[in-house]
Amino acid sequence: MSKWKVVLGIAAGLFAIYVVAAPYITVHQMKSAAESHDGEALSEHVEFPSVRQSLKDQMNDMFAKKMAESDEMKNNPFAAFGAALAGMMVDKMVDAYVTPAGITQLMAGEKPQPQAAQGEEASNSTARKPLSEASMSYESLDKFVVRVKGNDGGEKKFVLRRRGLSWKLTDIIIPLQ
Repeated sequence: MSKWKVVLGIAAGLFAIYVVAAPYITVHQMKSAAESHDGEALSEHVEFPSVRQSLKDQMNDMFAKKMAESDEMKNNPFAAFGAALAGMMVDKMVDAYVTPAGITQLMAGEKPQPQAAQGEEASNSTARKPLSEASMSYESLDKFVVRVKGNDGGEKKFVLRRRGLSWKLTDIIIPLQ
């Protein structure tokens, strides 16, 4: 009977190590996929609808704050129309930029390029590697954050959340001026 207890103890220990190491493994897989420009492999670790919605919410909040701070917009009868138009532009822009290539550029601390320029950018790029000099830490049992300093000095946060035993990128928090 003691043999089974030892085997069960070892299995439980290995499982605990895997659970703790899983987000680090996921980040390594994402980094490898980004470095090899393997969009399909990177996509396996990204919940695109969640990432897109997160960025849309951030940008819409930024526009709303700027409009609220602007004296010109407070008294402008077309302000509501402008806000709606800005919201539509944000939606289209985020949808165009949040692709495996765009996420790779963000992971490298760069600003994403539009779809048409991404092929040229990938071949001409001399920028740093994705997630180089990144710091990683748990924020809770189900939330893991990777921080990357951008070329502009701002810090981008890549938020991974537990999905069963695996981890997925669900949010990208960018510094908005």
